Amino acid sequence: MSASPDTAWLKLFHIGAHGGDVDLRPELADLGLDAVHGVCDRVWEYSRSDFEPDPFADLRTSQWRETCALAGSMAESLMICAATMVEVVWHAKLIEHERQRPGMALAQRFLADTVCDTAVSIGHRLVNLVVRVARTDPMVRDALGGIRGLKKLGATYQPFVTNDAGAWLSLREDTLVSLRSNLPAIHQPAVDRLEQLRTSAEWSAVMDIRGENAHRWRKEHEAVRGVDAQSGFAENTYDYAGNPNGIRVSAIARRHVASDGLTARTTDVARRAIAVIATALDATVADTLQNLATLTGGRMSLQIDDQGRGRMTQRLM
Repeated sequence: MSASPDTAWLKLFHIGAHGGDVDLRPELADLGLDAVHGVCDRVWEYSRSDFEPDPFADLRTSQWRETCALAGSMAESLMICAATMVEVVWHAKLIEHERQRPGMALAQRFLADTVCDTAVSIGHRLVNLVVRVARTDPMVRDALGGIRGLKKLGATYQPFVTNDAGAWLSLREDTLVSLRSNLPAIHQPAVDRLEQLRTSAEWSAVMDIRGENAHRWRKEHEAVRGVDAQSGFAENTYDYAGNPNGIRVSAIARRHVASDGLTARTTDVARRAIAVIATALDATVADTLQNLATLTGGRMSLQIDDQGRGRMTQRLM
């Protein structure tokens, strides 16, 4: 399905196929996320400004236009995170009101996991937005080509064309150290903000959940019997020294406890991560707008108000 060319962006309030039944659906304000859609509106407006200050630039490989593309991508993902959190809390409310069976808490935790994954991806895209705003300056672009870990973003990189994983950065300590050492002073506040995000308790918590799920043991839901060190129908018997010397089997299984409380914790981590990432994204785009006249040599300015309404001024120089 394709949208009309007149559709600048789409905003969802939930993501499930509910057939129009929205009884007990929580609002973003109930989740402390009422500011998220405002952030999305402002970032989308930056994106849909779709600008290139240089009238002689090739629009197909415009670095400024690629920053617009990244901004739109992050706004959409942030909006989807918020809509998914509505589903997460909605599941909990329906279970609490006995409107759906308790086992649907598995879906609640899965959706919260999905928010964590998407939130991490926004954080990684944000560092790529910052470095791409910086490399709109040809001197920065040339300098990046001589820096280990940033070489792929040098002069040979072409926006929308280069398909090299090395040209896409992750929100990591070594990346930010390199950017802080090599980007001009005008970009330092953005790098500092990325470091604040990276070292925040919210980012650490969401990375812990994502890391465990993706690379270690994603524990089964607490609603099922499951398997952990202490679960099952069988248990050891021990000798006087505490060494196993046999196995005793019971007719009743002991449930696993490794994931107790994990649904509630994942839900809370996901909700908090959205809020801090939204704040960082909003401030980073605001920084870019504030610096735009300087970064474009006075060629253009773009103002976006709190409601996401933009006004662009461009000078052909």
